[in-house]
Amino acid sequence: MITNRLLPIIIGLASTLPAQKMTLEDIFQNQDYFQEKVAVVDWLTAEGAVALRRERAADTVIVVHDLATGEENPLWDREFLRANGIQRVHPLKDVDFSPDRRYVIIPGDGRLLWRRSTEANYYLYDRQSETIQPLTKGQQPQSNVKFSPDSRKVAYVMAHDLYVLDLDRDKTRRLTSDGSPGIINGQADWLYEEEFSLTRAFKWSPDSKSILFLQFDQRHLRVYPLVDELAHYPQITSVRYPKVGERNSYLRLGLVAVRRGRTRWFDLGPQQDIYVPRIFWTGRPQEAAFYRLDRRQRNLELVLLDLRTGRTTTAARQSDPAWVDLPGKPQFLNDGGSFIWTSEQSGFRHIYRHSLEGGQPQPLTFGEWEVTAIITVDQDRGEVYFTGKKDGTEQQQVYVVSVEGSEPRRLTTPGGWNTIDLAPGHQNYILWRSTAGTPPQVSLHATASGERVHWLAEHSIPALKGRVPAWDLFTLPTSDGAKLNAALLKPPNFDPSRHYPTLIYTYGGPGSQAARDRWAGERGLWHYYLSQQGFIILIADNRGTGGRGKAFTSLAYGDIGRWPLHDLQEAARWIGRQSWGDPERIGLWGWSFGGYATALALSGAADLFKMGMAVSPVTDFRLYDTAWTERYMGLLADNAAGYASTNVLEHVEGYRGGLLLIHGTGDDNVHAQNSWQLIEALVDRNQPFDLMFYPNQRHSLTDVRYHLYQRMTRFLRANL
Repeated sequence: MITNRLLPIIIGLASTLPAQKMTLEDIFQNQDYFQEKVAVVDWLTAEGAVALRRERAADTVIVVHDLATGEENPLWDREFLRANGIQRVHPLKDVDFSPDRRYVIIPGDGRLLWRRSTEANYYLYDRQSETIQPLTKGQQPQSNVKFSPDSRKVAYVMAHDLYVLDLDRDKTRRLTSDGSPGIINGQADWLYEEEFSLTRAFKWSPDSKSILFLQFDQRHLRVYPLVDELAHYPQITSVRYPKVGERNSYLRLGLVAVRRGRTRWFDLGPQQDIYVPRIFWTGRPQEAAFYRLDRRQRNLELVLLDLRTGRTTTAARQSDPAWVDLPGKPQFLNDGGSFIWTSEQSGFRHIYRHSLEGGQPQPLTFGEWEVTAIITVDQDRGEVYFTGKKDGTEQQQVYVVSVEGSEPRRLTTPGGWNTIDLAPGHQNYILWRSTAGTPPQVSLHATASGERVHWLAEHSIPALKGRVPAWDLFTLPTSDGAKLNAALLKPPNFDPSRHYPTLIYTYGGPGSQAARDRWAGERGLWHYYLSQQGFIILIADNRGTGGRGKAFTSLAYGDIGRWPLHDLQEAARWIGRQSWGDPERIGLWGWSFGGYATALALSGAADLFKMGMAVSPVTDFRLYDTAWTERYMGLLADNAAGYASTNVLEHVEGYRGGLLLIHGTGDDNVHAQNSWQLIEALVDRNQPFDLMFYPNQRHSLTDVRYHLYQRMTRFLRANL
């Protein structure tokens, strides 16, 4: 996915910025602005506690937080781990409790595979006996470790095969035997992990007797090599990466009996060239389900699978002439005959209740606003908790609605960006809330009243006081009558009679939003820093972005570069009409899809932009992966003209200079090949540009942020 998680600048309602200035060292080197990250590991309801992961500047710890008193104690200490042979714990995001909360899975030394997946040597911690032991006897790392529902078994993937450890008998059984680099059991391939956020491709049955899993046959996929030039002799990491128009992995859906180790395979339908992005258990005896999505991603089915007969039936469908977004996990109700999910069939994403036997769905929410996602269903009270934008596209609130349908009740305070994690039984929830002027604040609340019980992380950062400027949220009019959600950040002591250099931040990918009242982290701080240096920052969400209904987003379909290029020009001309605007000093920058839009604008509208900084850009979408690109562009065979139109290299004749091109050579998502091909085209035309490659860095350039932002700051000062 060309991720909108890289979107840095969010709208806020902060106070006026005083003269005191920030520095790049403040932001990227010192700990003055560090915000501790807090996440729920598991609710320990029987103990009146919750296990939290606290990511601090110096380290990350797992603590047990008392819900009544707020007292916290570490789940273990480092000395205990070292005494049991665990020198390094990585990554702590993979810590997992058994359902009965007796055992804890702890990842030892490990490594990140792709964006989400990791492998490590895992350990089993018994909280009752306070003992710890390796999950396996050998040194082969494991991944996707998961307890069974009865807490008596642990499943995991090792060397591409599924295994299960029986805790009562202390015996391990290998459940599959054909695993290899080309055949993966129970773990997603690169494409599914990146574009469908799927890593663990197996599900325990509710009775803990069997495991439903996907097998990926990727032996026919072509390999993209990532070359490590820092080794004495270059080393190659091979990524099985399907580019546009090529074949994806072949899939099989299997059910393996844990005790016997025998696998039954099930029919996924007549078409082989499909996606199966999710598998489920419905809660009904001997019944599973899966999503079936066609290659063009226009038709999605929720398919029920009778495990006794192997027969499949379609319970519900969604279709769209452009593309269908995944509706999240269906919430199967205890009545045994219905489920709840989201759909955009009305033109806006809303919540619907469906019968498993078919028929017309019942809308639970409606109107010209969007539901973001279902959080959970409280089946005892008959309520659905969800996030949405009923109160405005620039914010996200938490709401509650009846499973029978009713007017949604807002649970959170207006403004800002809010999400919650509900405790089992739904007596309490933990709230994460931020605004552009306030880092994420984390607090425990009573569900019935909504009142805060106590803070988990108030994030009152002294160094930020008085340093966060105010964003002006407004609607930017275009020459053809459209209205774009936009935001403007002005320097301190702004004088409308002066002319200022303006930097446009762009992302602009399908369904994304940059105009949100949400804390932005270090990139947001960098924009605040630039405003103190006398730059104006503008954001404008082009047509094809999200939050405004399906029709607005679907404008992106078939030519995802058309509206970003068009509306960046509209934004530049709008700047030129303002009293403070200097049409000779307009620049832009972006990351990932925003880097693509930047490179495209410097080639397709060079007369309007003096400079641009493109970080990790796609330059030719034929080089990008199947699932993401074909979702928004259609198949290459059907839309050759659209692919040509989006190609930066097709517009490079218009380029006149001013580009800083930045890429990591270890980027497994947007390959550095994209930048190399643009470089070749610019060199062929004897055009100037600046370049920064970061050896072995991935798409997010995590390890070189300070250097990266210093480089961009110098380029910005010299060229704008």
